[in-house]
Amino acid sequence: MTDSQNNRILILDDNPAIHEDLRKILLPSARKNSGFAEAKAALFDEEAFLTHRTEFNIDSAFQGEEGLEMLQQSLANGMPYSVAFVDVRMPPGWDGVETVKRLWETDPDLQVVICTAFSDYPWEDMTARIGKSANMVLLKKPFDNVEVLQLAHAMNEKWQLNQRVRTQLRDLDDRVRQRTSELASVNDRLMREIAEREQAEQALRQAQKMEAVGQLAAGIAHDFNNILTVILGNLSLLGETVESPEALVSLREIRNSAERGGSLVRQLLAFSRKQVMRPLPMIVGDVLTSLGEALRRVLGERVNLEVRMDENLPLIVADVCMLEQVIINLTVNSRDAMPEGGNITISAETVEIPATATEGSSETRSGSFVCLKVSDTGCGISPDLLPRIFEPFFTTKATGMGTGLGLSTVYGILKQHEGWIEVESELGVGTIFRLFWPAHLSEDGEEPRRDPSASDHVPGGNEVILVVEDEAPVRKLICSVLQRNGYSVLEANSGQEAIDVFRQHGSHVGLLLTDMVLPGPFAGQELTTVFRKEKPALKVTYMTGYSAAIAGKGMDRDVARYLLVKPFSTSDLLRTVRLCLDGAPSENASD
Repeated sequence: MTDSQNNRILILDDNPAIHEDLRKILLPSARKNSGFAEAKAALFDEEAFLTHRTEFNIDSAFQGEEGLEMLQQSLANGMPYSVAFVDVRMPPGWDGVETVKRLWETDPDLQVVICTAFSDYPWEDMTARIGKSANMVLLKKPFDNVEVLQLAHAMNEKWQLNQRVRTQLRDLDDRVRQRTSELASVNDRLMREIAEREQAEQALRQAQKMEAVGQLAAGIAHDFNNILTVILGNLSLLGETVESPEALVSLREIRNSAERGGSLVRQLLAFSRKQVMRPLPMIVGDVLTSLGEALRRVLGERVNLEVRMDENLPLIVADVCMLEQVIINLTVNSRDAMPEGGNITISAETVEIPATATEGSSETRSGSFVCLKVSDTGCGISPDLLPRIFEPFFTTKATGMGTGLGLSTVYGILKQHEGWIEVESELGVGTIFRLFWPAHLSEDGEEPRRDPSASDHVPGGNEVILVVEDEAPVRKLICSVLQRNGYSVLEANSGQEAIDVFRQHGSHVGLLLTDMVLPGPFAGQELTTVFRKEKPALKVTYMTGYSAAIAGKGMDRDVARYLLVKPFSTSDLLRTVRLCLDGAPSENASD
């Protein structure tokens, strides 16, 4: 049971001086009381406030991650914080807005005072990221002592009142249940109230479906992709030794099933906008050309596919696998809308959207874009269903014919690439999807980069590679593949063990191959920072199954080029390692 009178305050700021200032203001023992008391009394005419001032219990944290751990511990101990003073800028970790989001995920009742000295971080931007909340106020630096103390008391009192109201509501529920058991006459009314509550909960579940599935995907993706990595890797090793045609057929079936599992996880992550991307400059026409024959085989003989591209299209920065997935999902949907056959047209053009065209639209932005259009001559979509087509698991197909994730996946991928999608449909005529991708207007004349997997040749090497992976089967597989291809391998199952190994053999290590998420204080990027202090030219390749935090921060393009997204094949592993060893180290790898 929590103590509603604990008066605990958490200060979150990377500047120790701010902690000291707030303590002087909030703790009577840390300030000269008389001058402040006179000022407070004169300003607010509250003599009782001076003599019955709340005695606060103050804790300090200097980064968002540290503050979240302290909040979690306080809840576990039954002594929650009532108020948190959170600075907006706290490099190098989470900023104040991200920190508040994390704190409220753990304790929605926490009252928050946002502290900022920056006028270029509008309140509207904060509330857009966090969500509007009555539990948050803004405090501008430099602090006014009276204002700080007043806010601390007001927010603390509000928290205390919320706890008392909650207790009263629980007591009221108890009395209602007791009265219900005694008075049969009110039973019908209670039944109606229960039915109304169930309807409200059902509506809430529907509204939160996309977020809920995204969180589910985030929870399973890392472990599931580790499992698939081991399966696919060992299948590749078996394929090198098995000669029986029947056994090879079985291995292919196992591989196909494993790849379908990986595809499903990618779909879930894509529509929830949590998939780690590998963005590279590319030409849309090149992707369509490489997909052309495969698409025609998938669409079948009854569907006529026409591809039209404008000349001199600008580059876009995209994950090639995601772009291919978007095209495949839309064309397969169009095929299914034309059971008797028809025409599908894919075209791309450059569009300039003026600022005036964005009025009244929450997604449209001004600027230069590549518009990828997919149109068909199918049955069309009825107007009453059109607003729902991007909902996860919504489908008009027969049971077993679709997952309901295709269009929601497309929507999520466009969002991840800072684009958007528009749809136009008429029953009996057909449907047009327009996808807007921000144009990549390079000033240095850079050429589009190809995915590392484009090359068929996978050379080995003789360098020393430090492999850091906490999942033993994945680590064993990676070490085995590298050793079979000539590399010398050092291994570690945690960041701390990797540091111990590097201290002994760091001068020989040519490449750090590490999972981005590791147990303990040293994850992948932290290891890079530590090791490059001793060896600045160290090459680094990251592996990941999925991490929401990483997806939120974004990634340097060169780092993304050397990123291994699980599940990956043995050839992907060898190719990426060789590419990284032969290329220049990324200076921003640990940013």
